Amino acid sequence: MDNDEVCRRLHIAKRTLQYLRNSGKLPYSTLGNKCYYKPENVRALLDKNLTTKCG
Repeated sequence: MDNDEVCRRLHIAKRTLQYLRNSGKLPYSTLGNKCYYKPENVRALLDKNLTTKCG
């Protein structure tokens, strides 16, 4: 998944995505000048945040 796809799926701004990368909360890989994310890592971040807020 690229930056745009992750932002759309999580309903977040690109700056928020940058914060998640910089803080180590969302692992990523780079290819050229683009960042890519594994869908399972995005899902894990989403699941963790849902559990934290509800529990």
